[in-house]
Amino acid sequence: MKRKQLAWIVLPAGIVILAVATFVISSYQKEVGLGAPGKGGRVAVAALAEARSAGAAGGASGYELFSQALSVAAVSARNMPVSNPAEMRLNIAVANTLDCLHASREAWQAQLEQTWDPDVDGSPQYWQILHSALTAPPAGPLSPEQVRTWSRAAAGYWLQKAVDLTD
Repeated sequence: MKRKQLAWIVLPAGIVILAVATFVISSYQKEVGLGAPGKGGRVAVAALAEARSAGAAGGASGYELFSQALSVAAVSARNMPVSNPAEMRLNIAVANTLDCLHASREAWQAQLEQTWDPDVDGSPQYWQILHSALTAPPAGPLSPEQVRTWSRAAAGYWLQKAVDLTD
């Protein structure tokens, strides 16, 4: 009789342990050393770092360089293969970094084209609705420079997550 009672305790415990181990192995392949992002992921992260760096410049010529670097980063991200959970996590960090950098580009473009509307473009909620990766908004109304600073900081946060996954 004691063996049956022991089996009813050991069997569910074994199933729970197996489920937890399966979850850890499948979701955290990078951390347990079973899978890591491939070369395409590292290329995308390097392109994003270059684009973020180019975004620190100013003026129309800086905008052109930034736009070109952002285009290269977008193509690199699009060409990044996603074949395991580690690459999926990297893909999310890359997509969020791109989202933040696109916000910076849009603000810069509105400033250069002199189409910035303080009532619309100056609203932090406007930017958060269009670019969900932007978090912790500054108080509005915002200037184009403030949006660029905010979006570069958010891009830095996501880019650091991506770098951590590729190391």
